[in-house]
Amino acid sequence: MNYPYGRCQNCGNRLYEHVDGGYRCPNCDTLYSRDALERVASV
Repeated sequence: MNYPYGRCQNCGNRLYEHVDGGYRCPNCDTLYSRDALERVASV
């Protein structure tokens, strides 16, 4: 995992870069693609 990026849409915890790509919430194990997070941030 790398530096925190954004917040989980389910629980609000910080997201961390995942080794397989995208981002993961360590609290609820939700995976997010980089594209999905960029779309949410631009709204």
